Amino acid sequence: MTTLLSTLILAFCWGTLFVAAGIFSGWLTVTGIPAWLTEPLLLIHYHLRLSIIPFSGLFIAYLLLIARLRRELTNGETSLAALSYYDRLLNTVIATFFGVGVIWTAIGMEGALVAALDGLQTGGQQQALTALGMLEKLVNGGLLIALSTTVFGGVCGYLLRLLKIVLLGRDWDRFILGEQFGKQEKSS
Repeated sequence: MTTLLSTLILAFCWGTLFVAAGIFSGWLTVTGIPAWLTEPLLLIHYHLRLSIIPFSGLFIAYLLLIARLRRELTNGETSLAALSYYDRLLNTVIATFFGVGVIWTAIGMEGALVAALDGLQTGGQQQALTALGMLEKLVNGGLLIALSTTVFGGVCGYLLRLLKIVLLGRDWDRFILGEQFGKQEKSS
C-alpha cells in the first residue's frame, strides 16, 4: 500500500515537473483555462445531474464498508462469517454502481426521446424539424446524461473493484490462509 501511494505521488511530482519545464522553456503553451478546471462541480452537475445523489450515497457506503472490513481484518477475533457478510455487502454496493449507471441511462434516453418528439404533432399538424434540430433536442433532452451516467457508473464500478483489491487484498488473503491453515492443524 505504501509503495503504491509513494509511486503515485512520485509520478505526479515528476509529471508536474515536466509540464512546468515545458511551459517555462516555451515548448508548451497554455492558451486558456478550460471551464471544467475552474468549476468542476458545475461540470459534474451538467453531466450527471440528479444521478449524483445515488452515486454519492453508494460511494459513502463503499467507504464505510471498506473501513469496516479493514477494522474487522485487523481484529484478531473476527469470524469468517462476519467478514464474508461485509464482503458481500461491499460487492453489492460495487455492482449497484453499474446498476445506477444503467438505470440513469434509461432515464436519460427517455427524457431525450420525449424532448425530441415533443412538438412534432401539435393540433393535428406535423411540425417540420431538421436533423440538426432533432439532434439538439436529443442532446438537451437527456442524451448527454444517458451517456455520461453509463460511462461514470462503469468506470466507478471497475475502479472500486480495483481499489477493493488494493485496500483489502493482502489482509483478506492472510485471514483466509490463516483460517485454512488453522483448520488443517486442528484436524491433524
